[in-house]
Amino acid sequence: MEGRQSKIIYVDIDGTICTISKPYSDAVPLHEHILKINNLFDEGHQIIYYTARGAVTKVDYTELTKKQLKDWGCKFHELKMNHKPNYDLYICDKSIRIEEL
Repeated sequence: MEGRQSKIIYVDIDGTICTISKPYSDAVPLHEHILKINNLFDEGHQIIYYTARGAVTKVDYTELTKKQLKDWGCKFHELKMNHKPNYDLYICDKSIRIEEL
């Protein structure tokens, strides 16, 4: 993405920058993936973490998630929670998996 115009990039958390774990507090950071996102941040892109944590249970995981992102060294501009839909598959022409970065 280097050399391109700055982009707004939404990044999922569970299964993207950390392991999928219940409870969320047991999630393990995937440092290689975090580094990829941090590099995008450093290139000038706007990074917004977007998660469905609590979407089904209605439990507010905002403080836990903020702490995890900070502890894991994640660089980002914004965290959006409590309104991402819960889904099994997302199909979009603008989507890529972290492994493709």
